Amino acid sequence: MIKIFAHRGFVQNNIKQNSIASLKNAFKNGFKAVEFDIWWQENQLFLSHDKPSKSSLFNLPRFGDYFIYNNQIDYWIDFKNIDENNVREVLRLVKNDLDSNKINLEQVYFAPYITNSELAEKIAREFRNFFGKKINFLGVCDHQSQVLKISELLDIEVIDYVSIDYKLITKGNLELIDPKKIFAWTVNDIHIYNDLMVMGVDKFATDNLVI
Repeated sequence: MIKIFAHRGFVQNNIKQNSIASLKNAFKNGFKAVEFDIWWQENQLFLSHDKPSKSSLFNLPRFGDYFIYNNQIDYWIDFKNIDENNVREVLRLVKNDLDSNKINLEQVYFAPYITNSELAEKIAREFRNFFGKKINFLGVCDHQSQVLKISELLDIEVIDYVSIDYKLITKGNLELIDPKKIFAWTVNDIHIYNDLMVMGVDKFATDNLVI
């Protein structure tokens, strides 16, 4: 089934990315899935692409604010600064917000932006142990040198999917990674979208394709 995620919400007409306004705009324009970035700062989870300054935190939405559509959409959550030191506190906060908003875990895709494969494996196992049930976990791949290792983590089911720069989606790499396991980013050209669809990819993040 095709899934098209609004990348950081749907940003138009000076709407800020990773904002409640961009979320609402995505929903209004027919997106049934949204990707967004979160940071762990001051023992809270804030929406922001870049690391927020301490003075800017009060202007940013919190993680729990982002579930105004509950289970009407899917969520691709890009954790920007999760590591071995904060993972359990981050998970506690995430679970509290998911539970309080009654979010179905099947509609959540956890995607810590970790390109070190050893750390990614440790964090993936922490997520699985914490929830103690089936979750959707994405390993990240943004360089050709990571493709083999990320495919190995996929094969042994440490991760469920691969979040990957679309430019790395080649016939050679698809011999290692099932295209149905790929979340491609960031696809903003309809021709590239169509080419990837022909290759079997059916999950995308986009800034501008409303299909």
